[in-house]
Amino acid sequence: MIVRTDTGGGLPSPVSFATQNQLLWAVRVRWLVIGGFLFLALVVHAVGLFGSIAPCLRAAVCGVILNGLNHWYVRQRRRVTLVTAVAIPLDHVLITYVVVNTGGVQSPFIMMYVVQVLATAMLVDTRVAALSAVFAMLTWLLGISLLSAGHLQAPPLFATDSGLGPASSTSVYHGMWAAFLLYCLSLLVYLGGYISNRLRTSERDLEDRNRRLQDALASLSTAHKDLTGAYDRLKQAEAHLVQSEKMRSLGQLVAGVAHELSNPISFVSANVEHLRTYVNALAQALDAYGSLPLPADERARVEARRRELQVDRALADLPSLLDDCEEGARRTKRIVNELRTFARSDRHDSWERVDLHRGIDSTLALLTHRLKEHITVHRDYDELPEVECLPGPLNQVFMNLLANAADAIGLKNGNVWIATRLLSADPAVPGGPMVAIAIRDDGVGMPPDLQTKVFDPFFTTKAVGQGTGLGLSVSYGIVERHGGTLALASVPGAGSTFTVTLPVRQPQTPPPTSG
Repeated sequence: MIVRTDTGGGLPSPVSFATQNQLLWAVRVRWLVIGGFLFLALVVHAVGLFGSIAPCLRAAVCGVILNGLNHWYVRQRRRVTLVTAVAIPLDHVLITYVVVNTGGVQSPFIMMYVVQVLATAMLVDTRVAALSAVFAMLTWLLGISLLSAGHLQAPPLFATDSGLGPASSTSVYHGMWAAFLLYCLSLLVYLGGYISNRLRTSERDLEDRNRRLQDALASLSTAHKDLTGAYDRLKQAEAHLVQSEKMRSLGQLVAGVAHELSNPISFVSANVEHLRTYVNALAQALDAYGSLPLPADERARVEARRRELQVDRALADLPSLLDDCEEGARRTKRIVNELRTFARSDRHDSWERVDLHRGIDSTLALLTHRLKEHITVHRDYDELPEVECLPGPLNQVFMNLLANAADAIGLKNGNVWIATRLLSADPAVPGGPMVAIAIRDDGVGMPPDLQTKVFDPFFTTKAVGQGTGLGLSVSYGIVERHGGTLALASVPGAGSTFTVTLPVRQPQTPPPTSG
């Protein structure tokens, strides 16, 4: 229990045995004890009990002065500890004085010890009450011992001139005891009511605190869910940023590689056709030389040399060798173009508002030869606004995703589902509303360890020579350039779903390109 008290310098400091409110209640109870004790003493004296009322009056006057000082100090919050420590022992001294002078062991005021100790326990502190009980017992034993030894002279219990007979005196004495006992019980009921009220108040306070704690717990739970969601979004954003940075760094590297390869491949591709022309001319020249009239021995020598050099075999193989060189140059050029696209070095595209459904349908038309025989395409188109985008690169994304779906199905009969949806506007997205394009197949699917690698450059699950591993990387970069996302969901043996989300409108300045 803590109260604020003045230590003499005007500054408040805490003490550790009672609150001011409880001490004020203790002061009020003491007023009731003094008033009730004095009233009962006057009543029983009027009926012939107590030969002299003077000891009761002296004790009452001292009690009033002591409790008045105690009341003032408690209200002023000054020297509360010291005043209380002095007041409680003096109470017991006054009670002992009254008991000794009102019949000793026969005095009805012995009950005041009980009331004093109980009031101290209820209103001050149990440790202080224990010390108070010990001090009360010591003072009572001292007073009774002095009285028994003759050092103190107690006035007679009944006045000698009261005129009461023995029976009447006994009745008065018992009545006085009953009245004082009833008065003490009333004080205890009063204290019990105070304690009960304090308990109910404490219960209400605990209920209010418990309710506030539950509300705080609910708020913390909501905040925890929000933080968990924010943490998950941050993890996704971090993964997206890592992927974007990886794409950006690789884009710079690939742009340089593509530039260095472009010129040599152009030389090879351009010179193959000239080489084919020169080879045909040389073959015609050799045929012309072979048709010239020569002597038999010279012709035999020329024919032998021709067989030794395998000229006819070389002329027969040259067309296929040139075809292979031309095909190799064409494949290399296609790889260089994909590298350029991955590096996003083509800066000549213009941003246009287009119908995505038309772009998807045109891409499906280009893939008819791969889809029409064994793959069924299911369209589930939502009503979409025109989307501001780069039509050429975006159609390339659709081409790559649909081609991958066809490769995942393979030669078996399968299905491809294409669904488009208009998503609600997100205030955090500069372009406003978003559109989603989901391309799903019922092919072989992918295990989790491969799903994390599909957007890495040069990663492919296809056989050697069937894929460059750049299709999905290029698609990821194109979608990112549009300010959108490209996500994969796949279950081994149950197919894969690639979902492209794009803003309907681009910011005023399109995302910068690298490479």
